[in-house]
Amino acid sequence: MIQKSLKRINSKIISNKTLKKTITIHFCSKFSEIEEKLTTANYSFLKQLNFDFNYGNYVILPDINGKISSVIFGMKKTRKVSKFLIGSQLSKLPKNNYLIKNYPKNENTFELILGFYLSFYSFKEYHKRSKSLKKPTLNLPNYKKKNKILYFAESEYVVRDLINLPANILNPNYFEEYVKKFSNFHNTKLKIVCGKSLKKDFPLIHEVGKASSNKPRLFELTYKRSNSSLNLTLIGKGVCFDTGGLNLKSGFGMINMKKDMSGAASVLGLAHYLIRLNLNLNLRILIPCVENSLSEKSFRPGDILISRSSKGIEIKNTDAEGRLILADALTYSTEKKSDILVTFASLTGAARVAMGPDITPFFSTCDDFADLLKKSGDKVFDPVWRLPFYKDYNKELSSEFTDLNNAPLSGMAGAITAALFLKKFTKSHNMFLHFDIFGWNTKSKPGKTYGGLMQGVRSLGTAIEEKFFN
Repeated sequence: MIQKSLKRINSKIISNKTLKKTITIHFCSKFSEIEEKLTTANYSFLKQLNFDFNYGNYVILPDINGKISSVIFGMKKTRKVSKFLIGSQLSKLPKNNYLIKNYPKNENTFELILGFYLSFYSFKEYHKRSKSLKKPTLNLPNYKKKNKILYFAESEYVVRDLINLPANILNPNYFEEYVKKFSNFHNTKLKIVCGKSLKKDFPLIHEVGKASSNKPRLFELTYKRSNSSLNLTLIGKGVCFDTGGLNLKSGFGMINMKKDMSGAASVLGLAHYLIRLNLNLNLRILIPCVENSLSEKSFRPGDILISRSSKGIEIKNTDAEGRLILADALTYSTEKKSDILVTFASLTGAARVAMGPDITPFFSTCDDFADLLKKSGDKVFDPVWRLPFYKDYNKELSSEFTDLNNAPLSGMAGAITAALFLKKFTKSHNMFLHFDIFGWNTKSKPGKTYGGLMQGVRSLGTAIEEKFFN
């Protein structure tokens, strides 16, 4: 499970110790920068190739014995280039030890290394034959952030693997076994609520998940450090598959709904990163885990459901189920002290319309931390953008029959009204963050294969480190 994801990452493919036998990689933008570093024969060969030095293009040069002598990487930017391109191209080199010697100062080494790690990711769990790639080793003497990047890569593998698992495998039963393994791996305490206790104490989670033969449940993991002054609560939407319920999705709308647990995967990925860093914090993870299925037990449009907070909710749309299960988890989370309260959820299509698949919108009740979060996302190539808790839209959540409705019928500002709905269950927490993630990459590109994708985790992890531990 988690060990299987981590096993696929070889931490030794990046070395910050000086290796004895290495092949030098030269980064340059024109012939004059490389002439003195090559033999006459290799320089002549490069000239005859008419190498263009365009960013990311490379040439492998041989020695007189036919072995690799050096590698030339072009760095001339003639057009907009993809993130992680250099790391991705480096991952394609033949197995050997390579020395990164003159990487330009205006280039980002963090991007290179992370792109290198992530370029080896693939999800081959259900391929009949899957060959492991022979990986090159990069030598970056004295680079001090290797472990930080490695832990981000590990988190990404964990998150992607979980999202990519099909729903006939990753159902609430399987997820429970996974969470148990995760808890054991990180030596956390684990509490699981299901059955009659769930129905009594977390009625919305029960209502959303009761139509499935795979029963709903709530996972609570607790990681504590002695004398910690920071209490962090992470809540992830764990809808293992979303049909839309009685407001049934179209076939196209349902095809990727195995990813509707990407919020749950994300909080586990962030927890893995923070624990691996050995930060002195108390961490609490809540995952309401359900399947939104169809049966005679399905909750219906027009139903009025009573939440853990005692607020009544009129169901306008059974496909707005994620905010319901998060509402009960949020109410529960506020019953204990938390300095930062965070939700991750693939919550609304409106967020995708507003931001597209690459930028993750987030909401924050703390302006200073929101600014830091945006800067952190830019720094670690995990773009996020703040949307407002616009108070005037609260009226869209009103109901003629009870306290709230779960899905305003206007169809406008859907990401904002969903975030406002969640905020009503936070007891006006002064540092509440909500990430409305996509969790999916629609087309393979450098460092990002098609399928599950981790979003918002690197930005938030980096912001937490900078604000509380620097």
